[in-house]
Amino acid sequence: MDIPLIVLLTAGPLGALDVIYFHLWKFRLFERPESVKEEITHLFRGYLVPIATGILLLGRPEGAWFWLVFGLFAFDGLNTLLDVVFEPASRAPRIVPPKELAIHFLGTTLMGAAWATFILNGWDGRFRPTALAPYTTTVLPESFFRLGFIGLAGAIALATFEGFLFVRAIRRRALAA
Repeated sequence: MDIPLIVLLTAGPLGALDVIYFHLWKFRLFERPESVKEEITHLFRGYLVPIATGILLLGRPEGAWFWLVFGLFAFDGLNTLLDVVFEPASRAPRIVPPKELAIHFLGTTLMGAAWATFILNGWDGRFRPTALAPYTTTVLPESFFRLGFIGLAGAIALATFEGFLFVRAIRRRALAA
């Protein structure tokens, strides 16, 4: 599972840049009534990806754990598709800037690569007894796993902060109506 973990933990800072710079600071999507659907997809991703990554950091998913991570990747793929569908209306009358589109392209490509390498590396464990098997042949240093968990804590904190801003904006609109 070294490759899926490396890919996921490479995609993380890219996703954080997208959220912090474009979603929260530049466009303040959480405040836009037109962006509610898009914002919901962002919040789902903000938790789905760290959960899947956290499971992989804990051990090699086998049995039901394999299928859970597979399902998280599949749900993230569907969620990403919905995000793309909702984005044009969410950003109107503006457009999604080319730099943000480039980040989305790279992020989606990395997530597809993570899912594909997860399947390739974990397929043989799909029918084994359910377990998070310890990594015995990893080439990754122990510090990689510690830093990975620190990154996950940051990702969950960022998603929670974005969710807080989103809920606060919805409440303010409801009170103003």
